[in-house]
Amino acid sequence: MPPADLSSLPTEATSYLLRQALADRVAGVLIGSALGDTIGLYTEFLSAADAATAYPTRRFTLCGPKNEGPTLFKLDMHRAPKEPGHWTDDTDHALLLLLSFLLTASTDLPPDKQPLPTQADLAKRLRVWVRQGLPPLDTLPLGLGRTVGSIVASAGFDTSPEAVAREYWERTGRVVAPNGSLMRTHPLGVICLFREEREAFALAAEISRVTHVDPRCVVACVIGTGLVRGLVNGEVRDWHGVEGVVERGVEWYVKEGKQGGDQDWKEDDWEHLQSYVGRKVGLDELKLDEHGAIGYVYKTLGSGVVLLRMAMERLGNGNEGFPQKGKVFEELITDLVMHGGDADTNACFAGALLGAYLGYSALPGHWKHGLKHGDWLSGKVEALCRALGLLDGSYAGVHDPDTEIYGGKYPISDDEMEQRWMLLQADVAAKMDKSAKAEALKAPTSNPWLRWPLPWPPKTRKRG
Repeated sequence: MPPADLSSLPTEATSYLLRQALADRVAGVLIGSALGDTIGLYTEFLSAADAATAYPTRRFTLCGPKNEGPTLFKLDMHRAPKEPGHWTDDTDHALLLLLSFLLTASTDLPPDKQPLPTQADLAKRLRVWVRQGLPPLDTLPLGLGRTVGSIVASAGFDTSPEAVAREYWERTGRVVAPNGSLMRTHPLGVICLFREEREAFALAAEISRVTHVDPRCVVACVIGTGLVRGLVNGEVRDWHGVEGVVERGVEWYVKEGKQGGDQDWKEDDWEHLQSYVGRKVGLDELKLDEHGAIGYVYKTLGSGVVLLRMAMERLGNGNEGFPQKGKVFEELITDLVMHGGDADTNACFAGALLGAYLGYSALPGHWKHGLKHGDWLSGKVEALCRALGLLDGSYAGVHDPDTEIYGGKYPISDDEMEQRWMLLQADVAAKMDKSAKAEALKAPTSNPWLRWPLPWPPKTRKRG
């Protein structure tokens, strides 16, 4: 795997090949996470048992051969507003950070001198998203979590987001530690690709605290960002490297990242973390569909770390051929989402880690080519790679309207937003009605003449 310091590369040809490898892994992070999010929507909020009943083949596809469309959702009020191939709020929020970085990015600056996303800019973008969705794509703000929704709607969030988030945390008894900040911070690992690990840790902690100040949330974001950075730049190659990031992330938090109002990190805290990310932890031990606890941040962190370890084990002993790598992402993400729970968030984070390790080229084609808005996302990945010096060509975010707070458009009026919500509600009602009628046709009955359409010729009668 290539080193992070491109200036040390010996020849122009070697430099080109290594930059291409890095770019492949950067794309793997951002598109892999979107794919995990998209596939996770199929089983989000289901138990493992219900997921097995809803999807008995354990196979998901977003695009298939000529007459084979994407795998259909188990249709309910949660999934009905979306179509197969759409990512959720998890990827939307990660894109807010990416767009924040791209706004001030320019190929005129070295990769390690690009301005970094700030709390203030993310707060403004979250305010816009909560009201009208992701402006560049005109998508609605579906899937808004309780913690983010409550904090973003609070007075003063625009100017002092961390203070508002801390007040909310204190008011809820310091026990709330959901995964809403971990789901968005993986782009920071790529943004900090050519920066010191400690700088990546610090940025991850700062961005987490825009909405999530609980130490468990902060530590999870620190570790997740460090893992993405280390996997892409080649510092993390095996399980020993993973453990190193976890240990250094906690050490950084204890010595430098802990805020005045946070409790001291204790041995029990380390043991609790290890019960989710330790060497012997598997998906079953994470209890991902545990009632009342599916959104716990360490479950999501553990999901990614466990799948990363499994991928490393499968590709160990020199078994790193492309066909094998091409299977690993799909099989592991499928195993993860079939455990149910907060499946889209778990798979979003896990998809980022697997994408960083395996690269874009190893992502399943029938997933990445069926991703809605996939071309748009690929364009932003290309812009990021140019800003980081991994691809040739120029880029200046000031000339890209998508990076602006409102995506280069006017704010949507309240009346127009109300109309959009009404249209969505009508569409959902029509889908649910159609689904109910289809289920009624399939309902068993003892009298074949009561089925519609009628069987012809009836199996209970003889001809002539």
